[in-house]
Amino acid sequence: MAVDERSELEEALSRWQLDAAAVRERLYRAPTPRERERWHALWLLAQGWPASRVAALLEREAHTIGAWLAAFERGGPAAPAFEQTGGPPPPSTPRPRRG
Repeated sequence: MAVDERSELEEALSRWQLDAAAVRERLYRAPTPRERERWHALWLLAQGWPASRVAALLEREAHTIGAWLAAFERGGPAAPAFEQTGGPPPPSTPRPRRG
């Protein structure tokens, strides 16, 4: 991770009153796999990993990792949340009964 990126992340973590341990805790408690993946990326970045290496590990594009980081810097802990934007509801969503 470039020095500028690392200092921006450290500044964002400080602004949102988080540290690496808090990020790791959110990783473990994330309610969806996608949110867990985003917290995992942030945790690795907080450990000093470069975005390209995080992208390779998570099998994502580096610009995706950068977008997650930028969203976190702007929106804080709410940013990694996953919202269903289309398609059928997740299997855990109760379906209306027909009848």
